[in-house]
Amino acid sequence: MGKDFKSMVTRCIYVGKENDNVKKLETATEELKDLRNNVMKRVKMYEDQQKLKRLEKVQVWLRQADVATKEAEDMLIRMMSSSSSNGSSMMSCHKMDKKLCKKLKEVQEIKSRGTFDVVVENSGIGGSMMVSTVDRDDQTVGLEAVSGLVWRCMTVDNTGIIGLYGVEGVGKTTVLTQVNNRLLQHKSNGFDFVIWVFVSKNLNLEKIQDTIREKIGFLDRSWTSKTEEEKAGKIFEILSKRRFALFLDDVWEKVDLVKAGVPPPDGQNRSKIVFTTCSDEVCREMGAQTKIKMEKLPWERAWDLFKKNAGEETVKSHPDITKVAQEVAAKCDGLPLALVTIGRAMASKKTPQEWRDALYILSNSPPNFSVLKLLDRN
Repeated sequence: MGKDFKSMVTRCIYVGKENDNVKKLETATEELKDLRNNVMKRVKMYEDQQKLKRLEKVQVWLRQADVATKEAEDMLIRMMSSSSSNGSSMMSCHKMDKKLCKKLKEVQEIKSRGTFDVVVENSGIGGSMMVSTVDRDDQTVGLEAVSGLVWRCMTVDNTGIIGLYGVEGVGKTTVLTQVNNRLLQHKSNGFDFVIWVFVSKNLNLEKIQDTIREKIGFLDRSWTSKTEEEKAGKIFEILSKRRFALFLDDVWEKVDLVKAGVPPPDGQNRSKIVFTTCSDEVCREMGAQTKIKMEKLPWERAWDLFKKNAGEETVKSHPDITKVAQEVAAKCDGLPLALVTIGRAMASKKTPQEWRDALYILSNSPPNFSVLKLLDRN
């Protein structure tokens, strides 16, 4: 009886530990999927809008993320299936827990390598670069005024925090990239540090701290053993003595920058924080002194942008194509990113039927990367 009880207790400990690792793996897998989708979104934006080539290291990481995610999901499914049967021995529980730990470590390791400042290169030259799209009217129609407004905010002392908001696909990241690149290209810009952080939906303060740490050149090996508060103290110690521009892309909720160690911009340090978000509420929570709403393009400008990317010759090649092309452009809902990417996807479609097929696809699904793949195949 005593031996059976001891065995049962030991098994319960294994099961409890196993369940804990299952939850950790579920969370880590979801975070990796989120990060992978965000990196792919950036890559596609540059590839579709500017015909650039993704870096090999980025492509390798994306493949690794896909494989690790699929394997982790398969493992979790098998775990759920085996847990429904009561015949699992203590030995099999122990083996499964070891596999869980190994897969969890792998997913976390791949996730830790998923922060890229640069994701593409100029395919003609081969050198990696952060791409500026300023003065490229065919790609940034409707965005120049916003970019100029943000740039002016960077040059005045009475605005420290700038919030750029609007619906997804309206061009917020494009504008933020333009301003970031313009600063990087002007070596005498007056800023000691220009820092870009991709925040995304799953807010991770430690990841933000790690990105800032790399940008400010703090390479002490003791960093990884520091607490969040100690990291914040070190970041504050360095940034409080310098003028910095911090760009935060894709903010979904308030980022406690003080907790991260970022000194608030003021008239004395003349630093700047610029962020993008879909929410006016986030602008308020972040304390934005200047809020800039990005609007969809009016129909005439949207149609012009679509025609430039699909090609005037293609659009006018057949009366039926012209009519359907307008309907396809209307499905892009005035969003520059959709107008550019879908316009270019349609540039090779030369028959009215191909355009009608595209309209059918867009009528049943909003413009996204899956839709673009369908358009490419049709």
